[in-house]
Amino acid sequence: MVGVISAIIFVVTLLLTPYLLGLIPADYFSCENPHKLEIKHLGHVVIVVVKTLVGLVLFLAGIIMLVTPGQGVISILLGLFLMEFPGKRKLELKLINHNPTYKALTWLRNKAGKPPFTR
Repeated sequence: MVGVISAIIFVVTLLLTPYLLGLIPADYFSCENPHKLEIKHLGHVVIVVVKTLVGLVLFLAGIIMLVTPGQGVISILLGLFLMEFPGKRKLELKLINHNPTYKALTWLRNKAGKPPFTR
């Protein structure tokens, strides 16, 4: 059962990771004024909650994939980028300035046909 679940998670993350990374604007890490969370009505709250839940699932799946086949580190990073929590911006900047992480994210964005992140 663990093998089947691991295989499903592996395939899903292979398909979703480049797409989800492509949704992040290329200038997300270089803007002086980062993309702020704006909640103007109930629909925005629903979007933030869904995005955070998807991020949490990716984060947890990434932790599982550290010991099973899959893109564990990339899934953890993508989950962190999607979630909303205090100190998120500082953590994101620290992670994107780590060269191996930046190279992996750039490679995945190329797979989605998107330009690399600017830092």
